[in-house]
Amino acid sequence: MSESVTTSRRVRAIWLIAPACVALLLFAIRAIAQDTPSYSIDEDVTVFSIAPDNTIAFAVDHLKRFDKIVIERDELFLSSGKNKEKRILDPDKFMPVPPPFSYIVNTITWSPDSQKLALAMLTKTYPWSPKVKGKKKGTLDDDDIDNTYEDNEPAVASSGGGNVLALFDTDGREIKVENSKTRFIPGALSGTWLSDEKTVVYLNGSGQIVRVTPEDGKSTTLFDQKSFSAVAWDAARNRAIAVGPGVMGRQSLMELGLLKETVAELARIDEFQGTTLVISPAGTAVGYYRDGDTIEVRSLSDPSKTMRVRTGPGRFEFDRDARRLLLKRGPLDKSNDLIWVRLADGNFSPILHDLVYHDFHIAPDGTSVAVEAAGRGILSIYPMER
Repeated sequence: MSESVTTSRRVRAIWLIAPACVALLLFAIRAIAQDTPSYSIDEDVTVFSIAPDNTIAFAVDHLKRFDKIVIERDELFLSSGKNKEKRILDPDKFMPVPPPFSYIVNTITWSPDSQKLALAMLTKTYPWSPKVKGKKKGTLDDDDIDNTYEDNEPAVASSGGGNVLALFDTDGREIKVENSKTRFIPGALSGTWLSDEKTVVYLNGSGQIVRVTPEDGKSTTLFDQKSFSAVAWDAARNRAIAVGPGVMGRQSLMELGLLKETVAELARIDEFQGTTLVISPAGTAVGYYRDGDTIEVRSLSDPSKTMRVRTGPGRFEFDRDARRLLLKRGPLDKSNDLIWVRLADGNFSPILHDLVYHDFHIAPDGTSVAVEAAGRGILSIYPMER
């Protein structure tokens, strides 16, 4: 074989191999980018939520000792990017001591315009009264207050409290309900602002949905005060998807119009476990645990069609196109790895090198995922792979 022919074949081989090498290189660069966080939040985060404009609201534990009481009052921060964090809720200003009062943020929800927040909180109140030196009861002077306890006195126990909903704007200003006798909305387990930006809906302890307009204080229990087993808010569309008694009294999946108080039965559900419904970002699908191991997904345009995938228990969210679920398996309060579950064939694929995380949320626009580290709750925000 001549040298010229050999050289020609070598050149041809290089040209054939080059595109594959470039593709592999681009894949490697893409993979590296997905494994590198866009930024991290170096705080001990307890709960967080991502707004439609990708701002992250997060709560951080704040403990304070008062007399023989240790009270917990969470701080609240907003982050709009790397090194762009600001505290909008200072516990010492929001809830001064005395009297001793604890609040823990359980969930945070954003308004559709990313300008308001609703915080579902667990509160505790404590029995307390100032001690008086040298005065009879009813003749208290500020100079006579002694906030100390004797060493042999028992520690103070909580004496009440409960679930409430607190409303804020993004500057940390509290939004109160007009004419309300209480500072917060009592008895609320979860709630959200609707897209008209003036209406709040919440789920109370009896499973009923209540609508309130803080500006005028008007409040109404919706849907003939029916109770629902589970509710997923779709605030951008002023609706909720719920599980509850249908037209014939059987357990059904329903679409609830929250402003006009309309009800549409989507499908009867023969099995439903837990209290959690998950709606996709575009509002096209809803998912829930059919039993302890199986997730059932229904298209909201054709609820009669279902997809089922056996995953084991856990917490999940939809990706942008509702083709996959991101799942953290195991108990909600335990850390575990995150896996993609492809709905078309039930295939599993791990993300972020099988590392263990305490919690996660996918951004509403599907472009990123925020993960909370196990142990100290540092948040890391990663671009979402496609």
